[in-house]
Amino acid sequence: MRRALLALTLVAAGCLSPRADVSTFFLLTSAEAPGAVGPPLGGTLGLGPVTLPGYLDRSELVTRLSDNQVAVSPTARWAEPLRDNVLRALSQNLVRVLGPDDYVFYPWYESEQVDYGVSVDFARFEADSTGSVILEADWRITSGDPRETLYRGDSMIQETTSGATTDGSVAALSRALARLCDEIAREVRRLDR
Repeated sequence: MRRALLALTLVAAGCLSPRADVSTFFLLTSAEAPGAVGPPLGGTLGLGPVTLPGYLDRSELVTRLSDNQVAVSPTARWAEPLRDNVLRALSQNLVRVLGPDDYVFYPWYESEQVDYGVSVDFARFEADSTGSVILEADWRITSGDPRETLYRGDSMIQETTSGATTDGSVAALSRALARLCDEIAREVRRLDR
């Protein structure tokens, strides 16, 4: 009886002991967009706000399985809040492509002279089980006053990867963001003429 109790205690202790964290962490990066850089944009660019659907606003990576089903990864995680990472990658791409004199993040002070503001509202920003990526977003270019819309656009961008790896999917998400920035930058330049 004692041996059985001792064995049961050891088994229970093994189940309750901490396990190694097998999580892997990912970051979006700026990526070369297909468009030309062009001359620098004079003035200040305001970036944000950026909004994401609630199902994506989490630390775990989300994969689309079907129109009505997503899977949340138990091990693949964003290294920082996804909204912050998206905003950083967007800003790096837009600053590289537009070359403004300065840039600020939303919300900016009224005393800051923002020439153009860019806000993005994502409807989808995910990979599917084959590694293909889809980005759907509505975006606005405003004057320095976020209430004054100069241009409203919507984008649907698809990127593919050579395999269904998480690293490949995150790289494809980064490329999709760069393409979105290229579309936004074209309209900012058109407005700035």
